[in-house]
This record gives sequence, structure tokens and C-alpha cells, in this order.
Amino acid sequence: MKKLKELIIDARTENLDAVLDFVSEELESADCSVKTQMQIAVAVEEIFVNIAHYAYNPTVGGAAVRVYSGDDGITIEFEDGGKPYNPLEKADPDVSLSAEERDIGGLGIFMVKKIMDETEYRHENGKNILTIKKSSLL
Repeated sequence: MKKLKELIIDARTENLDAVLDFVSEELESADCSVKTQMQIAVAVEEIFVNIAHYAYNPTVGGAAVRVYSGDDGITIEFEDGGKPYNPLEKADPDVSLSAEERDIGGLGIFMVKKIMDETEYRHENGKNILTIKKSSLL
């Protein structure tokens, strides 16, 4: 059975620390290793900041962050009611190029896909829902 905790917060960059604290608390209670906590924090920061910057621009709206923990790892779900957008459709950047040669954008979601074991997007009932999963907590 999965344990669920939820945080509903305004999608503002000023709220990033509250989101990271919320997720960190859940990871610690699930006996997640420090290394994995740090990896997940990078992914959470990238996703939440993108929601804060782009979902409702130029206005502000809410975001829900849900953490599910169980024997099969940690799943974190981000939900917002902003413009429909699937960040997973963005082509991965060519990391063989130097930073100057690469197109701007896409590196953050690329990192999320590399860090996490699973990433999934769906648009449901007018909401963007991005789910990330880490199977091993070690």
C-alpha cells in the first residue's frame, strides 16, 4: 500500500524551498539514501521552477505536489492547471556540443529523465500531471 502526502501551494519560485522541504521530509521517512534524496531534489527543483515560470505566465496559479512511497520506491506527482504542455516531448539536447553551440532549453528536463527511473506526462481534466519515479531508494 502506498502512503500519500500532498502539498498544495502557489506556483511561485519563492515557494521552492517549501516544496523541497516537503519532498525531503517524505524521502527521509521512507529511508531514502542521501545520494538519492539529492538526485530527486534536482528533479523536483527543475519541475517546480518550470511550473512557476511557465504554467500560468503572466499570472500565478496553484500546484499540487504528491508523494507516494512504498515497497516499489518513491513516486512524485506534480499537477497544475496552467497551459497544456508536455515537457517530455522536447527533444533531448545534444550534450556532445558545447554549451555555446547547444540550443537554449531542454537541459533541465533531460536531467530529470536521466536522474529518475520513470517520467510520465498526461493532461487530464484540464490539468498537467507530470509523474516521476525512483525505484531504488539506495
